[in-house]
Amino acid sequence: MSEQNGIDPRDQKLDEFLEDLASSKPAPGGGSAAAVAGALSAALSSMVANLTIGKEQYKDVEGAFEGILEKAEVLRKEFLQAIGEDIEAYNKVMDAYGLPRETEEEKKKRRETIQSALKGATEPPFKMAELAGDVLELSKECALSGNSHAVTDAGASAILAQAAARTALLNVDINLSSISDSDFVEEKRRKRNDLSKASREKAEEVVEIMNENI
Repeated sequence: MSEQNGIDPRDQKLDEFLEDLASSKPAPGGGSAAAVAGALSAALSSMVANLTIGKEQYKDVEGAFEGILEKAEVLRKEFLQAIGEDIEAYNKVMDAYGLPRETEEEKKKRRETIQSALKGATEPPFKMAELAGDVLELSKECALSGNSHAVTDAGASAILAQAAARTALLNVDINLSSISDSDFVEEKRRKRNDLSKASREKAEEVVEIMNENI
């Protein structure tokens, strides 16, 4: 059951989604798993915010955590939306590979369509990596100023966000390896490396803060 079969993954139960993920179907795959990890990371930041808001000892940061909660909820929804976007992009690549290639004109059209679809397929994973960076900013604030009893949840949020970014960027890697436009590839590789480095450094920072407060 996937969007490939007309079912939106956001409407599935967790066990149904996992069954799809474990099956021989090409989608959902790693991109969808990355989005779920990202949604989990955002949910954990929401959890820390909810455990901080309304507590007397954290009244000085209550306003800030109301803002964190709002942002985390938006990010969680955006990650779930990205599942469908990733599957749609993958389907376009598969459709392109399935185009006829009997004549020279058909071959040319097929090559161009494949290249366009591959470029488009880099966008959802880039979006996930960027969303993960946003969650990492929230998880850092949660670790620094949130309810101290939930500091490990802030750490878990950061670890999952980094996992989401790294997993999503693997999809960028596989698509870039088949794209012939060298300028496009060089530009996107720089972006990919920057996002990977940023997510790793941010996650390490949050984990260090967590360890200091356990």
